[in-house]
Amino acid sequence: MDFPVTRFRIVIQARRSGPSSRTSSSNTIKFKDTLDDLDEDAIKIARNYLLDGVDERLHRNSLEQLTRSIRNDVEDNSHKYYQLGYYYHYGIGPVQKDEHKAMENYRLAIEDHHPGAYYQLAQLVQDRYGNYNDVDIDQLTLIESIEEQVKMLTKSAAEGKYTQSYRKLKDSYADSQNWRSVIDDYYQSLEKSVDTTENTNQLSHIYNELGILDVITAECNHEKEKSDRQLQRGYDYFEKSKQLGKPAASYNLAVHKFAGLSSPRPAPTTHDSENIQYYIMAADQGHCLAQFELAILYQTETPTTNRDYSEALKLLLKSARYGYSDILYHVGLAYLNGLGVAQDLNLAKDYFEWAIAATNLFDNLHEGRQYFQLGYIYHKGLGLSIDIEQATHFYASGILMANCLQCYLFLAKLIEKKKLQNLNISSAIKLYMKIIELDNNNNINGYAHYRLGKIYSNDRYCNYYDSRLSKIHYEYALDRFRSKRKEKIDQDSDDYYHVGRIYQFGLGVRKDLDAAVINYQKAIGTAEITSSVYDKHYAQKALKQRKSLLTLLE
Repeated sequence: MDFPVTRFRIVIQARRSGPSSRTSSSNTIKFKDTLDDLDEDAIKIARNYLLDGVDERLHRNSLEQLTRSIRNDVEDNSHKYYQLGYYYHYGIGPVQKDEHKAMENYRLAIEDHHPGAYYQLAQLVQDRYGNYNDVDIDQLTLIESIEEQVKMLTKSAAEGKYTQSYRKLKDSYADSQNWRSVIDDYYQSLEKSVDTTENTNQLSHIYNELGILDVITAECNHEKEKSDRQLQRGYDYFEKSKQLGKPAASYNLAVHKFAGLSSPRPAPTTHDSENIQYYIMAADQGHCLAQFELAILYQTETPTTNRDYSEALKLLLKSARYGYSDILYHVGLAYLNGLGVAQDLNLAKDYFEWAIAATNLFDNLHEGRQYFQLGYIYHKGLGLSIDIEQATHFYASGILMANCLQCYLFLAKLIEKKKLQNLNISSAIKLYMKIIELDNNNNINGYAHYRLGKIYSNDRYCNYYDSRLSKIHYEYALDRFRSKRKEKIDQDSDDYYHVGRIYQFGLGVRKDLDAAVINYQKAIGTAEITSSVYDKHYAQKALKQRKSLLTLLE
């Protein structure tokens, strides 16, 4: 994966928005490395710990499982054909690129209207003709190729926001006269086919496609009155499609009519009963994305609903019919943490491995969470023997494949704690610095500052010892942890645990043992709510510290 290449000096300055109002030059941290240098260093550090053959093994196992399942399974194999097509399309794992085999499998997948297969067929057409803005191509061939893409992209977008089809159509309609003309012509051809189509199943697909094109073109129309008419017409088409039993039409009503157009994939909320009703309707009809998004909702505490892990798992397992990486990851997480099911660490590991070998929703790169979870399983020996080599491989892969912040953090910690060979503390510092630059939402930023504070206050690292820098990093760590609370970002047990440590030992602040006890208690309480193995680890540490402090305070 290519990392950002914007060049600027890393400057962390204590501003009024920072941990204190002091703005003197003494409270400024300046590193001579540019972000480019950090990117290069992070790549080198991560590559140092990749193991030969691990990723190829995962993809080979996935390939064997797919082909075996297709031979034995008489149920819906559309996603399996899609995944096979994707392997051949891009030459993943042990498979060599083969456009013919890719197209063959994609076409088998679209027999059951698989959205990813439609999208990738459009990609094959685009790959064949290249970027029309950059190369000369005769007008007839150009229009024919756009027609092929529009047909496939519309069918994909109409099934739900599984891919980038919706965005591709919207952007192309707004930016290209050729695309605009072809999309308008395709819309008119769909309208005409309504009168000649007697099959209700086919008619439900036509209405659904008309609806999605109305919504897309309305979003590109800057005349509000006309845009509103187009939107209403689109909703009416979705309603007609829904009445004929099309699950994606119910999903589209939930997403576009009741959640608005601004979000790339609006999730269901309990604040809009109609929104939820249509999601439930789509899920009951077997729409995988609706099932997945409802499952995530049921795992979340809201003002009007309690968590229901059992129902969430049922929906996740149903949605896993479409074995996208995101879905497989969340199934693995349920088994890892015992959410709605007895904890099964081996099955969790299997699902995370399958998630690595699978394609992601929206055709994006993996976010890296599955790499982190596998690394953590090997790191802590969850259900198996501790294996630091395997752990570092998955942490390194998460960095290289997905810029995963958790993977940066845990690889840096292993280096800092001298669990790995060949690298010194400067490598850990560089990875922590990289987290600070990448993490803008305070999620892991605070912990990176905390680790840097520990390094600069440890006289074991005599070349880096700097009490002033240490104090500033601790101040920033505390500020970031507090910011998560203020911005109502979910806090993990480790957040509270490290705030407790800061107050207990006076790290950059005045000691406050009462505040330490309070935060340790919150760390314990958070783990009871989330049931996360990660939170439970820090809850155990917090319990030990809290017990010792209460004894001291008696």
